[in-house]
Amino acid sequence: MTLISVSVDTFIYTSVAVATPLVYFLRRQSSNPDAPLRQTLNVLVLLHTLYVLYVLTVLWPPNLFQRLNIPLTMPSDSIRYLILQKAGLEQDATLPKALESLLTRLSSFDMRTLYVRFGQTVLQDCEHCTTFDEYSLYALPWPLLEYIREAAVIGLLTIQGSGRERWRTYGVAAVVIAAILEGYWVASATIQVPRNGLGVYMLHDNLWLLRQLLFLVLPIVIHLLPASPPESDPVNTLHTTRNTLELTLTRLTSLRYLRGAVMRDPTLRASATKWWSGQKVAGVWIREDDAVQKTAQKLGYGFVGSDEEAKLRTSARATTGAIASGLGISYRRT
Repeated sequence: MTLISVSVDTFIYTSVAVATPLVYFLRRQSSNPDAPLRQTLNVLVLLHTLYVLYVLTVLWPPNLFQRLNIPLTMPSDSIRYLILQKAGLEQDATLPKALESLLTRLSSFDMRTLYVRFGQTVLQDCEHCTTFDEYSLYALPWPLLEYIREAAVIGLLTIQGSGRERWRTYGVAAVVIAAILEGYWVASATIQVPRNGLGVYMLHDNLWLLRQLLFLVLPIVIHLLPASPPESDPVNTLHTTRNTLELTLTRLTSLRYLRGAVMRDPTLRASATKWWSGQKVAGVWIREDDAVQKTAQKLGYGFVGSDEEAKLRTSARATTGAIASGLGISYRRT
């Protein structure tokens, strides 16, 4: 009970220490803090981080040898005696069935190497397991489900509209590679036990720790990576172009009637005549400028007549004539 209380306290302190700066950075890195999707993903990252921290601090895998600080080669009877002594029980007391079953299996040295490889939970819970393959199959589902869960989290963090779509492949690939490496390491690693049985590298526990650290860091890193520019959608582009053309056509049609209305009002007619006169004078100044003429000629948009008709003037006349004809406006070239 005391151990559970200490673990929960550790979880609370660690969560506060990690969540506070994480919330600050998530809010600062958010390109649009008011976007509902971004805020939802921020909450997802925070909840996932708290869950992994809970697993790391409260659900740490049990390890009899590390907890009691005893060598891996200690006889099962000595381990039972030490457990009863630590628990303050009589030597003839009975231990829980799972623990008794575990101590019975630890009578074999091969089982102790499997303990290092697959962990205490697998060895004490799988009652029908006797071979390496059976323990492997029994130990496979939980890590596999954790990796699948993590891939799903990466998929949610890189969902369409998150701005991190391009990082999905890299994130899922990292999860898949980590799963393959862990499986290969568990299946092929050599368990080395010193003569005194101390300092054994607990393969299962260390791989479990590395896995949880990966799950803790990877989503945060992907969520804080720079957002990619939004991809252009051909359908949306066509809709935008159509709307722009319709608006332009409406304005040009309105211009046809607006011109007649302006000419009927003396005040508007005088203002329009004054404005167009000023534009004509400015146009003459620009066209007669030598630097402007040379620059336009180099760019292929010359507007001064020569042996061949100037390209810019020809293009402008053709476009204006086509628009005027489509709107039923008489157009006179000048």
